[in-house]
Amino acid sequence: MLATLLTLSWFLLVPELTRVEIGGTVRGLQELKSYKADLEGQIVTMEQQRGQFLLPVDHDLYERLKGLKNERLKFQQLRSEVNQVITHLVPGRTDVVALSGFYFDAQTNVAELRGEIHNVGPRSMTVLAQFVEEIDRIPMVISIETSRYTRQEGANNSFFSPFTLHISVR
Repeated sequence: MLATLLTLSWFLLVPELTRVEIGGTVRGLQELKSYKADLEGQIVTMEQQRGQFLLPVDHDLYERLKGLKNERLKFQQLRSEVNQVITHLVPGRTDVVALSGFYFDAQTNVAELRGEIHNVGPRSMTVLAQFVEEIDRIPMVISIETSRYTRQEGANNSFFSPFTLHISVR
């Protein structure tokens, strides 16, 4: 009697308890083993495909990509330093320097800044000279070429000083 009950439970009860729903499909124990083997095969195939897209460390393309990244870091560092100078140029005022262009040539390590000093009245040329001196104090700056300092009068009798700076960096 016990052997009959165990045999019936083996064929009726165990298959019902070992069925699992995966991805909307009910799978039995044998199907799960084949499904696992199939997934492992797909993982190996996908890892091989991924490996084809990765570059070895000693590849020349990888070296060029690292160089481009480092050149971008110089630009980001210079931009951050210039933004700090702009923020601290005139205490309590952040609307004094208006940049209209910030260009960086990574091959020559030369940046070009275009903009104007305004909202400081007739002191615009003095503030421009102070701005150039502060940028020259940035440790990564090698030299600065400036445009001619001028003070112009705009609409509503306000003064401004346009500038173009060529900054060479390390």
